[in-house]
Amino acid sequence: MNNSRGQARVFLSIIELLATLLTILVVSEYSANANTFVNVQQEGMKVSNQSNNLQLQKIIDSHTKDFTTVYIPKGVYQFSKGAILLHSNIRFEFAQGAIFEISGAQMCSFSYPSPRKGYDGGISNVTWSNATFKGIDTNGQGAFVQSMNHAKQVTFQNCTFFNSEDPRGHDLDLDGSHNIYVQNCTFIGFNPKATFEYKEAIQIDYSDKLAMSNVLQDDKYDDLPSYNVFISGSKFLPLLKSNQIEYYAPNPIGEHATFQNGKTGVIHDVYFSNNDVMDARPRSDKNSGVINFTGISNLSIRNNHFYNIHTTGPFNYIRIFNPLKSYVVQHIDISRNEFVNINPTGQYVLISSAFPGNVTKDVTINGNLVISAAKFTPFINNNGNGQLAHANNQIINVVSE
Repeated sequence: MNNSRGQARVFLSIIELLATLLTILVVSEYSANANTFVNVQQEGMKVSNQSNNLQLQKIIDSHTKDFTTVYIPKGVYQFSKGAILLHSNIRFEFAQGAIFEISGAQMCSFSYPSPRKGYDGGISNVTWSNATFKGIDTNGQGAFVQSMNHAKQVTFQNCTFFNSEDPRGHDLDLDGSHNIYVQNCTFIGFNPKATFEYKEAIQIDYSDKLAMSNVLQDDKYDDLPSYNVFISGSKFLPLLKSNQIEYYAPNPIGEHATFQNGKTGVIHDVYFSNNDVMDARPRSDKNSGVINFTGISNLSIRNNHFYNIHTTGPFNYIRIFNPLKSYVVQHIDISRNEFVNINPTGQYVLISSAFPGNVTKDVTINGNLVISAAKFTPFINNNGNGQLAHANNQIINVVSE
């Protein structure tokens, strides 16, 4: 009996020792991560009519040593014209009902600085979770933009961009940046200035002053292209008023220029999957697309739902254009998408080149579904400029009685 009691005491001692070791490991891991948690209301931000630019910048600048979580409680926080500079290892966590708002023809930039050239010249490890950015169009369109130069490992999770796109284009401006993730976000409405209707919500571009939404004085630029951009599970929707379009849906992704004739490379490895795009602007320009890339390789557009309810169709829906004489655009995959009531006046997919001898290589267009009540429109037009492999694309014409 005594032996059994002794064994039990030894067993309990071992359990206590293991529990102590586990606690030490957990605390050590927490210490290694060195997390700092900041509640913005406790550090000066206010739910009022005053601008919070300076307060948020002070909060960001005051916490640079550790990985920092910036918590935004419920409420509407006003912002004004200017740039708020971010740093590495920061997470913005929004409570349900927490909103960043701007009005009066002002644009506030969340800027990702790059004091050095190269893909490692900028900041990294930035997350926005459950954020809402809201632009008010009274007395001019208010806007927010995320302006990135050489940024990497940046994630947007479950964020809403409500009529917040800069009238000159872009909610997210990715310049020479990589490993960017946009997951389950919603982009609503685009109120552009005249001649800027072609701009996209997510610009995937180069590290160049001409590409930046907000230029920082000390930034360095080198024309490097963005790559490894992943947009999934997101929605691009119109802003409706009385069930009519007030502002068309933002053009989801794209870019419209190359730099140095492709000597530093072109945009590559862009993945657009499982997204919804509804009622994009029906532009008639033959040299445009709702999704438009001017020089790209390794582009995947898969399992998306493109549809119109309140508008007509554009000339092109997806346009891939190679403006370069020697650079070969290749590895384009447009597969398993649904196009419902799109009815383009030109074609659904256009593959073209400025130099007919420089064909786009390895183009796969497979398993797409078109549902339309309009007259027949070509699904693919490559003008002899692409090496296409296409199969199982289905067009269903629904004729109204």
